[in-house]
Amino acid sequence: MHRDDGSINGKRPPIDAPESLPACKFARLSDAPVGASLTPGPAPASPAVGATNPFTGRPYSASYYTLLAARERNPVFAQKALIQKTVLANQVTLLIGETGSGKTTQVPHFLAEMQVSFPGMIGCTQPRRIAAIAVATRVAEEMDVVLGEEVGFNVRFQSQKSGRTKVLYLTDGMLLRETAADRDLARYSVIVVDEAHERTVDTDVVLGLLKRLLKRRPGFRAVVMSATLDITTIRGFFPDSALVEVRGRRFAVEVSYLPTAIKDYVAEAVRCVCQIHQDEPAGDILCFLTSEAEIERAVAATRAALRPESGEIVHRESSSPMAAVVWPLFGSQNLPEQQRVFGPTPAGARKIVFATNLAETSVTIDGVVYVVDSGYQRQSLYNAQARVAYLVPAVISQASAAQRMGRAGRTRPGKCYRLYTAADFAGFPPQTHPEMRRTDIVNTVLLLLQLGVGNVCEFPFLDAPSQDALGDAFYQLLFFEAVDEGLGLTPFGARMAAFPVDAWFSRMLLKAEAHGCAADVAVVAAMLEAGNIFLRAPAADDPRGPFAHPDGDHATLFGIFHAYRRQSSEAAGFCRRHALRHSALQRAMQIYQQLRDFMARSRISVCSTYDEGTQTVNTVALRRAILEGFFTNIAYLPPHATAYRTVRDGLTIQTHRQSMLSSKSQMRPAWIMYDRLEVHGEDGMFVRVASPVEPEWLLQTSELFFCSAEISNGEAALALKKLAAQRGEGKAKTT
Repeated sequence: MHRDDGSINGKRPPIDAPESLPACKFARLSDAPVGASLTPGPAPASPAVGATNPFTGRPYSASYYTLLAARERNPVFAQKALIQKTVLANQVTLLIGETGSGKTTQVPHFLAEMQVSFPGMIGCTQPRRIAAIAVATRVAEEMDVVLGEEVGFNVRFQSQKSGRTKVLYLTDGMLLRETAADRDLARYSVIVVDEAHERTVDTDVVLGLLKRLLKRRPGFRAVVMSATLDITTIRGFFPDSALVEVRGRRFAVEVSYLPTAIKDYVAEAVRCVCQIHQDEPAGDILCFLTSEAEIERAVAATRAALRPESGEIVHRESSSPMAAVVWPLFGSQNLPEQQRVFGPTPAGARKIVFATNLAETSVTIDGVVYVVDSGYQRQSLYNAQARVAYLVPAVISQASAAQRMGRAGRTRPGKCYRLYTAADFAGFPPQTHPEMRRTDIVNTVLLLLQLGVGNVCEFPFLDAPSQDALGDAFYQLLFFEAVDEGLGLTPFGARMAAFPVDAWFSRMLLKAEAHGCAADVAVVAAMLEAGNIFLRAPAADDPRGPFAHPDGDHATLFGIFHAYRRQSSEAAGFCRRHALRHSALQRAMQIYQQLRDFMARSRISVCSTYDEGTQTVNTVALRRAILEGFFTNIAYLPPHATAYRTVRDGLTIQTHRQSMLSSKSQMRPAWIMYDRLEVHGEDGMFVRVASPVEPEWLLQTSELFFCSAEISNGEAALALKKLAAQRGEGKAKTT
């Protein structure tokens, strides 16, 4: 297992359910537990029974007092008065609270109670939509109010709020969109930036905008919260900030490491989870993996291992089998699927959850006693020299490892099983590398221009992006016609920035009107935004089954969408028959409707070429419209070659086995456009979603790009230059 560059040596074979349960390869680093029990200090006085809820004007319900008792056990509750006093006296408060301290749910509630001092809204940003929704739901219950009224949430494509909303949980990205409409955030008295240690691009931009806003609004307050924030960096950014620290873990957590490194951490995770279920006392298990695919393989393998024909695995200290419920948790699930994970564990059973790093912070799965940490996460990376963005599994930071460990030990002493060696852990970076320094920032630059930031290079970034990344972003926006040669925002760029999707999608949707297929392109955009819709890898000889379309993956996704839409009450059965993810298709339907509504409000003709009777669509118009957004993502297949090469940089890429254009497919067009690149160990770079294009379309879409110095020298460049010369001769003859 190689850890230096975050890559994984060796391919990962599919996980088979273990025939037996070998001993998990663990050795305790020390008998001394990590952390210690913490006794909370005296809690502030609680409302008397029958008291009036100041947010509703009605008496508190009985459930309020039950939840209040649970709230008072949160370590942060003992610091309520100190937190309120500190925020009132300082423009910026840094709150460092260990995982499980209760800061995410309690601090906005504390501040909302200060209605005289803070008459506006209390906004609390979250890096992920699932956290914003789950926490808002919990806080509404604790405040004894209706979700969507006094407490609400606002995430992309979904919102519950009203004119009465006092506490609003929202993603960082949605706060940035609000800032575009109201640069002073006049409706807010306080913005709480939660999980600031994750250092996402949106979080860093929010911090920069707040830094500017504090100068214009002396009465405005900002609270920056984290469990593992780099204090030196953030205090350098907010030099006059106050600091409040809250201990969080109430019980000790025993940490174990592997004695030797492994290659297949997913298989090891399954073995470890099964062994915990067999050997350890009652208590739920949370296992961290990197992606939907890994999680679904692990869930299937664990269910198979724990439910053999001979019956459930028997707990050694029990006279009867202990049942296990095994659930996945990742971002693209629908709300009911996510919420079942947070529900109570069935009596006499153990809950086992395989999750991405979204379970690392903010959201809490009650009852977790055992944590299994793979040591990896899925990261978006951008290589400025190669000018390519891609997804890759990468090692986590020591701070993330601490966060994951902190998921155990909330209700009783816990255990954390790390699927890596102590030496590996010592080599992990101390903090998560800022996303601003490792990902594509086209959307960020477009947003800052929309917000009126004249010189993006002078914006107060916590960690500024590289000059190469900034230059590439402006080049991309120039080719998109979003900025002019002076790097100012064009009217078309302003329309692009207003769309609630990435720049590639917004350009595609805006240009689709001219191709007469805006509604059709919205379908494709919704399907791509919804995440992977396939429950399992398809057969190599028939990658998309009955939905396979000869014009590529985009047309295939379009066909699946409409086939699903026609099912009505039979949608769930339809998905089971065809191994499609029902939740992803439900989400695609919701996103599609949101995009249609947005286009209608923007006075874009929501036109379509789809014929309901014949169930066909004009795939030429569809592909040409999609090309308007993805013309920089073009690859060429040289004669007699087996792999494509990207036109822009000459990178060698493969089409994924799920693609209609896979290497085993009969369809191997010379030119393709693709959605995004992914990297997977020794498999190299590949694309999942691709469709054929004609070279003439490329020049018609953006001759500026395809005849620029951005194109690498090679056969593709020569072919395009020859084609451009022929077009030039043709134009000359007609004049």
